[in-house]
Amino acid sequence: METSRTPKSYLTHIPVRSPLEADALSKESTWNILRLVRQAGAQGASADELVKSLRLPPSAVYSTLKELRRLEFVSVLPHENKRKGERKRRFVCERTTWGKYRIDGAFLDAINYEGITEQVTEGLGGALSQVLGRLFDEFGKRPRLLQYLPVAEEGRICPICGRNHEASDFAFAVVLAALDAYIMESADFLGLLRKKAYAR
Repeated sequence: METSRTPKSYLTHIPVRSPLEADALSKESTWNILRLVRQAGAQGASADELVKSLRLPPSAVYSTLKELRRLEFVSVLPHENKRKGERKRRFVCERTTWGKYRIDGAFLDAINYEGITEQVTEGLGGALSQVLGRLFDEFGKRPRLLQYLPVAEEGRICPICGRNHEASDFAFAVVLAALDAYIMESADFLGLLRKKAYAR
């Protein structure tokens, strides 16, 4: 079920959007199933493989997978992406990034409608891509960082979204760490808050 290396988890939480999701994720078996499906990467994991790996009753695995599909945490691997001759359903992780923060819906609607999100994206987009491009290279050169570099393999590219989920998580983790440090520790940002009367 695993490829050459189990994908890294750079972010340590899954955003929950509703009480239904919270209820589904309250069970340890659900977390274990999600973890193994995610680790299986682009090739996915079958229910039989999950039953065998986790030593859970088949009925529990099937019902959990059904619930995770309904909540869009996992999806069925498209037929054309299965191994030749395989008939069993294989499940892949639907969420591209597990640790992405959830933003209040009304606030998000407002800033999207007013073009604020687009303004920030335009301001950061090109520069952020350049910095992240350099970081992928930098992690490949430094022994201490190399262990955290996402694996670039065709087999790691999700057949649903066309991206390597591990690389997306890596980018989110780097950017979130940098934003947290900037907002909480930067003299520049503190100066902005003072200028706008949000700090003294």
